[in-house]
Amino acid sequence: MKKLMILLCLLFQGTSWAATCDWPEWQQFQSIYIVNGRVVDGSDARQITTSEGQSYGLFFALVANDQRTFATLLNWTQNQLAEGDLTARLPSWLWGRQPSGQFGVLDANPASDSDLWIAYTLAEAGRLWDNYYYSSLAYLMANRILREETVKIEGMGTVLLPGSEGFGLGDGRYRVNPSYVPLQLIQRMGDLYPHHAWQSVYQTSLAMILKTMPAGFSPDWATLSQNQFSVDQQTGPTGSYNAIRTYLWAGMLNDDSNDKAKLVKAMQPMVAAIAKLSAPPREVNTENGRAQSAGSAGFSAALLPLLAASSEPSLLAAQARRASELLVRQADDHYYDNVLAMFGLGWHQQRYRFGVNGELEPAWTHQCQ
Repeated sequence: MKKLMILLCLLFQGTSWAATCDWPEWQQFQSIYIVNGRVVDGSDARQITTSEGQSYGLFFALVANDQRTFATLLNWTQNQLAEGDLTARLPSWLWGRQPSGQFGVLDANPASDSDLWIAYTLAEAGRLWDNYYYSSLAYLMANRILREETVKIEGMGTVLLPGSEGFGLGDGRYRVNPSYVPLQLIQRMGDLYPHHAWQSVYQTSLAMILKTMPAGFSPDWATLSQNQFSVDQQTGPTGSYNAIRTYLWAGMLNDDSNDKAKLVKAMQPMVAAIAKLSAPPREVNTENGRAQSAGSAGFSAALLPLLAASSEPSLLAAQARRASELLVRQADDHYYDNVLAMFGLGWHQQRYRFGVNGELEPAWTHQCQ
């Protein structure tokens, strides 16, 4: 029977079967970057693992319908980053080789973007795999994120901070990161938990993204003070490795999402910069739009959804080709490029989509079943 189903799938899908029902890039990513349930970033001599890497690994495993790897990643995350209990504490953001030579937590502060991706992915895994434990864990994590990683600002609403500590600058000022607030995830949290503050987080996050890009380019970091956004004091008006994800998240919003058209329109200067450089800029001054040298293969992959939403078929094809041709899959210093490629190229290959309310729509739920 199984052979018959595969044959029928081949007949109906033709040469697209491998692209829709198998994900060789996920197998490669696992073999290179995942060791015993942890995602290893070899660009650091300490052989680090971040909660970001774990959260992305969990998401990719769900997109791939890989329940075994998902469980292994979750167990490692809970045991090593959350002292064995994700219901009691949010995961530490950094783990690796300590000065003593032993491996363990290097920085116990959590990172809200990773926490949000983990909570979201658990919620969707619970729904798609009918797993009550994952759903319950998602709910508890979502509540903890609101309690520990947000601040309520009068006249503005509830703002997601990058972490629980270190981002309050005093005098009502906060350091924020627009790439930490993927709107589809926050929309989904609000849809799942309507009696909580997620709808307020959505509105302040949308404002953060739009108001920090006066020239159409998103910054890596920004300062929030008296309901106004300004240049970050540490990184200045720079948009680079953090900011590239802001365009990625916006481009992947469902076409019927209320705010996608507004975001895509605001980001058209980035599209123009890609056309001029034949690649996304590696770094840009977000105040005047001056762009520097071409970014990496991962940058090209990350911009594919935005180019698709901008109705730029030639640019889209060129950047997809550039991402595929230049991508290096090695364990030393190419972790982040490969993460961006998994997101961007995976989306471009239609392995997943986000619904209008942020729900995950992986290809395996409706193709080659």
